[in-house]
Amino acid sequence: MSRAEERTLPPAPRLGRVLRTAAEDLYYHGVRLVVANVIWGFGALVTAFALSRSLLGLLGLLAMVPLTIGLMGMATTLVRERTVVMTDFVRAVRGRFWKLLGLGLAEFGLIGVAGFDLFLGIQVGGIVGLVLSVVAFYSILALWVLALTVWPIVLDPERRSEPMLSAVRLGALLALAHPVRVGLMAAVAAIIALVSMILAAAIISFAAAYIALVVAHFVLPSADRLEGRPTLLEG
Repeated sequence: MSRAEERTLPPAPRLGRVLRTAAEDLYYHGVRLVVANVIWGFGALVTAFALSRSLLGLLGLLAMVPLTIGLMGMATTLVRERTVVMTDFVRAVRGRFWKLLGLGLAEFGLIGVAGFDLFLGIQVGGIVGLVLSVVAFYSILALWVLALTVWPIVLDPERRSEPMLSAVRLGALLALAHPVRVGLMAAVAAIIALVSMILAAAIISFAAAYIALVVAHFVLPSADRLEGRPTLLEG
């Protein structure tokens, strides 16, 4: 067996190295990733504008699910195959569109419920309002972490033929097995997202793709280690 074909259990990802590697990937594959990011960013802007005008803007969330899947799918493909093309933007949803859309909408629905509970708790006040607000706040945090651990595994090219429920379960187990490491990664991703939204041009042009790369580079090796799955070494 040649070294290019050798498989071994990957080392535990270090966040600093992951951030650096994701930046290198964005630099060397920036043309395709930036184009995908701009498509995603335009969709996000249209959705945000529509939501500010009417509840019909909720329909925009339907479009954001496949757009976000496409961006993350390109990131996971790059991490696994060390190359990416624009067709990878749609490759992730082929044959699984409705299942992936259902998973994304379920996530949006849970976040919406938690957000409403948080708003309601603040309005109610008192002990009941405080408890409701705290539970809702931590529910939102948990959903954010789960989204970051589940989606890269669901869209992993090496796991694409496996049942989606198994991927979701593995993502949840990863968050439970390494709460500190995964929580730190999720916090860094949230900080990057918040800063990028303040600098609107960043989130529209490259920041969403960078976050996807950071998450993919962190989650996929971590999931491989947790599952005991040998990873193909670069030749």
